[in-house]
Amino acid sequence: MSAWMVGVDTGGTFTDLIAVDRETRELRLAKVPSVPGDPSAAVTAALETLFRDGVSPSDVTMFVHGTTVATNALLEGEGATVGLLITRGFRAVYEARGWSQPRGADLLDTFYQKPPLLVPQRRTEEVTGRLDYRGAELVALDENDVRQAARRLAAAGVEAVAVCFLFSFLDPAHERRAAEILAAELPGARRSLSSTVLPVIREYPRLSTTVIDAYVGPKIEHYLMRLERRLRDAGVATPQLFLMQSNGGLMRISIGARHPNQTLLSGPAAGVIAGTALAGLTRSSHVVTFDMGGTSTDISVIADGSILETTEGEIAGQDIGTPMLKVRTLGAGGGTIAAIGKDGLVKVGPRSAGADPGPACYGKGGTEPTVTDANLVLGVLSGDTVLAGKLRLDVEAARRALLASIGAPLGLDAVGAAVGILRIVNTQMAVDLRLALQEQGQDPRKFALIAFGGAGPLHAAALARSVGIPRVLVPPYPGINCAMGMLQTAVRHSYLRSEVGVLSRFPVERMKILFAALEAEALAEAAEEGFAPADIRLTRLVDLRYPHQGYTLGVECPARLEDDRDKAALKRGFDDLHARVYGQSAPREDAEIVTFRLQAEIDVPRLELKQLVQGNGLPPCPKGERPVYDLETGGFVAAQIYDRAALAAGDRIAGPAVIEQFDATTLVLAGDRATVDPHGILIINCHEN
Repeated sequence: MSAWMVGVDTGGTFTDLIAVDRETRELRLAKVPSVPGDPSAAVTAALETLFRDGVSPSDVTMFVHGTTVATNALLEGEGATVGLLITRGFRAVYEARGWSQPRGADLLDTFYQKPPLLVPQRRTEEVTGRLDYRGAELVALDENDVRQAARRLAAAGVEAVAVCFLFSFLDPAHERRAAEILAAELPGARRSLSSTVLPVIREYPRLSTTVIDAYVGPKIEHYLMRLERRLRDAGVATPQLFLMQSNGGLMRISIGARHPNQTLLSGPAAGVIAGTALAGLTRSSHVVTFDMGGTSTDISVIADGSILETTEGEIAGQDIGTPMLKVRTLGAGGGTIAAIGKDGLVKVGPRSAGADPGPACYGKGGTEPTVTDANLVLGVLSGDTVLAGKLRLDVEAARRALLASIGAPLGLDAVGAAVGILRIVNTQMAVDLRLALQEQGQDPRKFALIAFGGAGPLHAAALARSVGIPRVLVPPYPGINCAMGMLQTAVRHSYLRSEVGVLSRFPVERMKILFAALEAEALAEAAEEGFAPADIRLTRLVDLRYPHQGYTLGVECPARLEDDRDKAALKRGFDDLHARVYGQSAPREDAEIVTFRLQAEIDVPRLELKQLVQGNGLPPCPKGERPVYDLETGGFVAAQIYDRAALAAGDRIAGPAVIEQFDATTLVLAGDRATVDPHGILIINCHEN
């Protein structure tokens, strides 16, 4: 009997599936249009493609899903109607938005407006009750206040309530009692408690994250119930049903509804994980992942094989404090729409044509020009090529859209409009790529750019040249790379609790108690997921900072804390890490503890790539030739066209060339040379300008 692992990633334009037989390592791929109104329908459509290809539903032994349901609810403003309970006197904390400020292109936008609050003031209720900074009760919780607030929120038609009381991360008793009253007064409403969602110091990020949890929670819960039902109806009976999390790990779908905020960056996180695996295969210690899909581009820096984690994320202007892989996201994808802005200049993004109607060239009713339309008119894509195995592109529709929206108003032909769009979007992505490297003080000349997503390999070589990165790595299946990353990671959970104190004076016994409480939580959740204690790998971390610093660094803590010598080792680890990240440290200064963290990992089967057949040393045979526009020389050049499925290990291709495959197209610029490595990875050595 076969045993298949299946990964399905839902994107804004396409839903991607990759399946691998655990014994033979045989791969099956599928790519179907996403269904924004019901993403689970696209998941089952992708599975039906797999089942028609000879795989039985009963053969699926592991299913991993990356969902954009929570992300799209934020982007489209279609989450639940949420109410907020907050400590009396602090109702302005959310509206003041301690982190929120213009970033990137918004700094230059004279029409910039802050994103709307997910909970307006009219649905924000103050209640009496107060803890001090040590977690001691100053004022008892006024239960009648909570009850009256709950009734007003019920009258306002709320579907979920976020509860965030001052210093509740030190003692959750007030929040838990408020939740009990809410359950009685609003029995059908979701209750999100900050002491559960994000029990850490700093009021605003804890509040904002809890509000997001309440806002997307009902939609995620409904979606996961519907997805699980569809999977069972399709005959997928395996208990190993997983969701991809923002921290790069997996969690069981059965508990996903309890932690919706942890799925907000599941797709991009999977791409980073896949990039890390590919970096290992090519022995590249420094890489930047460049994931350009249909609606957005995600960039992440991996230095010395390490992925940075952050607790300061943002989606659609909403601030998130949940631990997640550090990814920069911008609104630049194949479906990104170009238009003339209020200032008379061409703007590319962040609006996207998405899956419905999609770019004009898809022939599904789209009329606005997109990046994909520009690539088609410039010959990088072809009307003769079938996209995703079934979609033929309409060149004339792309030309009409470019002329109507950009060309005619500016006196340009379709080619001129397309060139302008590509120059603008490439510049936007190059700026973010440089910033991602500069934030970590990294030299781009030490890095390789890993290009994936349906549009990534089209733009990667030009970006690498612009930024000064010498090599581009293109995975074997770039358009399905995020789905592949979902089968290359482990089950992973993070457990947090803040308790501030000076390291040298912090009692070791108290540290033991805090870690023991986190470990008990981890073991309970692992048991719920069906794993034994022996399966779990636990890592203790302490977030430290120097006095008066506003940022922290997570330092691994010894598994056994016994005495002050172990604390001294922790301090040395912090000094060393601070020197590596920021170029300096202060060994003579004490450190301050801010947050205790526990990471739990459980290994599950992983995808491994088969090696390609070695080539015969002769140049590969092109399948044709077509004119492709060269942005550097400003004219069309004759490019050789290759079928990637026909390439063998060791094959070399000189640019200008286009390499086509089922899920993506790769552009090799004039002067560059691409080589196929033993695992089928394209390695493009970029010509220096």
